[in-house]
Amino acid sequence: MTRFYGALVSILLAALVVLGCGSDGSSKAESIIKDQADATENYVNGISSAESSQEVVAAIDRYTEDMKKLIPELKEFQMKYPEYKHGNIPKGMESDIKRLEDISAQIPEAMMKIASYMMDGDVQSAMQRMGEEMSKLE
Repeated sequence: MTRFYGALVSILLAALVVLGCGSDGSSKAESIIKDQADATENYVNGISSAESSQEVVAAIDRYTEDMKKLIPELKEFQMKYPEYKHGNIPKGMESDIKRLEDISAQIPEAMMKIASYMMDGDVQSAMQRMGEEMSKLE
C-alpha cells in the first residue's frame, strides 16, 4: 500500500510541476502541458475502463512509458525557465491548463480502482516501475 500512495503522490507532483509553467517560451510550455494532459488522460481512461489486472498493468505501463519520455523534457524546461514554477500561466494556454487540472482531478478515483487490483503481483510491479520513473521528476 505504501507503493500505492507513493505512486499517487508522484503522479500528482508531476501534474503540479506542469501546472507551474509560465509566460516566456510558451510554445514549449504548451507542448509539455499538452503531452502531460494526453498521457494523464490516457492513463485515467485506461484505468477507468480496465476490467482485469492485465488491463490495469497495460494502462500503468503505457503511462510510465509516456512519462519516461516527458520527464527529461520537464526537467530541462524547469532548469531553463525557473520562473515557471511560480504559476504564471501564458495567455492562450488557459484551456490546456484547465484540461490538465480536470484530468488530474480524476486520478484519485482511478487510483481507487487500482487499489482493487493491488494484490496482483503484476499490478504491484507496474506500480513500482511507475513510482521509480516518477521519482526522477523530483
